Amino acid sequence: MSEEKGNAWAAWRELGRPRSPRPRELDVLREAAEPVRSHRSLPGADGRVDLDLRLDRHEVTLVELTPVVDRTPPWWDDRRLLGLGEESR
Repeated sequence: MSEEKGNAWAAWRELGRPRSPRPRELDVLREAAEPVRSHRSLPGADGRVDLDLRLDRHEVTLVELTPVVDRTPPWWDDRRLLGLGEESR
């Protein structure tokens, strides 16, 4: 959550600070209150991961690390997915 992301109060101010928000305004406020989520895969070594974070002013961030085991079959080739391979050119 920062001043612009996940901040229902800032959205309420931008809506003109309605005393009794209408249903559509309540939808906007609920949507604005949702936290921003992102997922990344980072290489790890010896049980450690290097993570670069840049926080906005007044931002609060939760980082959750979960070990992932790559179970991709050895024959899988992402380039062939949806014709992205060299043979499609």
